[in-house]
Amino acid sequence: QITNRKYPKLKEVDDVLGGAAAWENVDSTPEKCPKCEHPRAYFMQIQTRSADEPMTTFYKCCNQECGHRWRD
Repeated sequence: QITNRKYPKLKEVDDVLGGAAAWENVDSTPEKCPKCEHPRAYFMQIQTRSADEPMTTFYKCCNQECGHRWRD
């Protein structure tokens, strides 16, 4: 029985996307926030899988008090 397994620390999603600065110059779109229902969200698209798969769209709520992040 193995009892001393060590798991590496997972990176935060923002680190993978380029840090907080990655959201500075992005466009917004009419996408409803699933948390606060705000009608607009910032978005960016990144190729996270192989080239023959569609890009992943990441969203961030435009409501400064919410700031919820999700992906499509």
